[in-house]
Amino acid sequence: MSGQKGNKKHASSTSYPNQKNNKKNPAIVLRKFKEMIANSKEDENILCFQDACASIEWRDSKVNYWCSIIPIFATLKTDIQNIIVSRINRGALKGDFNPTASIWREKQLGERDQQEIKQTNTNLDVKLTDEQIKKISDNIDNNI
Repeated sequence: MSGQKGNKKHASSTSYPNQKNNKKNPAIVLRKFKEMIANSKEDENILCFQDACASIEWRDSKVNYWCSIIPIFATLKTDIQNIIVSRINRGALKGDFNPTASIWREKQLGERDQQEIKQTNTNLDVKLTDEQIKKISDNIDNNI
């Protein structure tokens, strides 16, 4: 019976760099990330990053570990999160998802509110006379 224990392959034996087949690990991890991207695109039930990780039977901590040591994996993780945000956006716009919950989920995935102000005045050296300033001031006072 004790011989059977040694025959079991540990789930993470091909995943962490301190293992014997260290040189092959990044290629294996890249295949897993590609699988996670494909699953995220195809499976409408993947609505969070943890679901995407579960689709390849990995914990999100394992994915985050690889993202921390190889920068391209962090980029792929962002791609996965963007796929999920896009799905949530479509669902909220179609009315399939609650808008409040959708906004909350998007913020959990890294989306942020942004304000953009565009300056369209090209002539910034405008000189006003005292008479023009008084006229503008009076106009503002009369309309308040």
